Amino acid sequence: MIVNHTMRALKSDGFTLVELAVVVAVIALMLGSLLVPLTSQVEQRNVSQTERTLDLAREALLGYALINGRLPCPDTNDDGLENAAPIGDPESCAGDQYAGNLPWATLGVSQADGWADRLKYRVTKEFARATSGPAPTALALTSTGDLTVVSRNPQTKVEVPLANAVPAVIISFGKNRSGATTENGSVIAPPPSSRADENANATATTTKFFFRGPSPPTGSATCNDSAGPTVSFCEFDDQVTWISTNILLNRLVAAGKLP
Repeated sequence: MIVNHTMRALKSDGFTLVELAVVVAVIALMLGSLLVPLTSQVEQRNVSQTERTLDLAREALLGYALINGRLPCPDTNDDGLENAAPIGDPESCAGDQYAGNLPWATLGVSQADGWADRLKYRVTKEFARATSGPAPTALALTSTGDLTVVSRNPQTKVEVPLANAVPAVIISFGKNRSGATTENGSVIAPPPSSRADENANATATTTKFFFRGPSPPTGSATCNDSAGPTVSFCEFDDQVTWISTNILLNRLVAAGKLP
């Protein structure tokens, strides 16, 4: 009788293993439903932070040009400073290199995007030259950028020009970080050639850059950005900004750096 009374008490006052399992499952589902929105919020915060960083970097480049009469050279040795050519060197930038990291220390801006990677910077050779000096080496009103920024039609994949004759481009490699350089100088491998758009942005010698709507990872070996519309887009999450030739030259004229 005592044993039966004890069992009835346990059943009335506590939880059975089945009930506990149900409670745990419900809690897990609730936590899972909260985790997805939280992850999305963190990702959106990183995207927004990167947009602000890119905007500030672009304005810093314009400010540098107003003071120095040219755009800075890239940082090619990971110290945050521009690597300009020595005085007397016929090239504008050291080693004739015009792609590298944004020279964040020279510009006085943040070195990293929302994913703690350095921003990539590509400048047109002519726009890294001073406005004073013997022609035709000096930056002038007739100077033209040699960089292009394009998008793609989401249905046909045909390239759509966004900006031509661009003096400088700044890139964040986004959440997947393919081709990025971390804050400590480690280089992350670039994307495969099938991911043509991100691969173009990560290639140091390119003059064409891509900025289009994001594409999620496909997990498919058949994706190809430059193939026909029957083949799916590859992953893309780069963020890109650029400087307009007209805006830069007009500001240089207003600042008295150009006639």
